[in-house]
Amino acid sequence: MKDKIKKYVALVLSVQQLLCGCSATELEDRCFPMMAVVDEKDGQISFGYGFPKLSQKDNTDLEEARVNIAPVTGKTMESCVQTYDSRLEKLADCNHMKVLVFGENLMEDTGRYADVLSYLKQTGLFPRNIYVCVAEDPLALFETEEDLPQDLGSYLEQYLQNQESAGSGKLFKLGRLLDEKENHILQIMLPYLETEDHIIFWKTMYRVPDDRFLYKQEK
Repeated sequence: MKDKIKKYVALVLSVQQLLCGCSATELEDRCFPMMAVVDEKDGQISFGYGFPKLSQKDNTDLEEARVNIAPVTGKTMESCVQTYDSRLEKLADCNHMKVLVFGENLMEDTGRYADVLSYLKQTGLFPRNIYVCVAEDPLALFETEEDLPQDLGSYLEQYLQNQESAGSGKLFKLGRLLDEKENHILQIMLPYLETEDHIIFWKTMYRVPDDRFLYKQEK
């Protein structure tokens, strides 16, 4: 009996070592976007990530980490993600992502916006607990990053939380947004971000247009 227990313990330890070794190896081949932006440009989807100023693994800068890739365009969200990933030298691990920003042009195209949501729901590409907001030009947000104390994604997460506490409005997370696409119960209102003199402001809420569905106002 004791011999069987010893063999079992040895087996468990061996499996743990193998798993730890694989995880450590995989981390070296991953990069960690803190946010994503999705918009419509010239009739196509525009997509890109925002990365930390420093690599979480070894404190190298963006250029050395080779993750500072410009947004890409494509006919579908899927093709954009595939193109963007192919230009990265490391696998994009979105588990640390904080915020997803939709462009106003995309939101006004209800069919294309619905396609993007369907892709995100089917693939589970982004965590369900990230915040979702809207900006007239999401890329303009990156112009403020130089003056920020941290990466834009982490900054936006803290800024949105602080503004919600101050009464600016209610935050919406991606999981709830994807669920409402199926439930059609709430009128969805998302934070609308603007920039002025390289400063980000949340002054109003953006009412998500969707002509195909009838929503009931939340009580």
